[in-house]
Amino acid sequence: MLNLVTTLNKQGLYYELYQHQEIFSNEDALVVKAKKGFSGTETKSLFLKDSYDKYYIFFTFTTKKADFKKIHQLTGKRLKIVAKNEMEQTTGQRAGAVSPLGYDSNITIIVDEELFNQEKLVLLQVDQTKQWLF
Repeated sequence: MLNLVTTLNKQGLYYELYQHQEIFSNEDALVVKAKKGFSGTETKSLFLKDSYDKYYIFFTFTTKKADFKKIHQLTGKRLKIVAKNEMEQTTGQRAGAVSPLGYDSNITIIVDEELFNQEKLVLLQVDQTKQWLF
């Protein structure tokens, strides 16, 4: 896993970092967001793989259902959600709290293009006890 703080600082990217208790659901995220007083568009990440066991992260809105037909058009591959045990073993993260950032370059990140229209994005760091606000 990458050190995100170092990477973001090297790139000169703006972010805010909030420490809090572990989050494992969208409901928990909303409670923490209100308690800590930060704002931004809630996001989620789906850990996917193709038939050759190549991994992907799909980064989108918490409220949006993944359009696997469009993902197939983008990648040329049929992707499926990775089983909970395999995802947890591969990423070191719990189901329901997958970070979109911090992976080795062999994991492809697919970003929902509508996210680029948002002022701020709220996402989890790998250890689930920090919120990133971009």
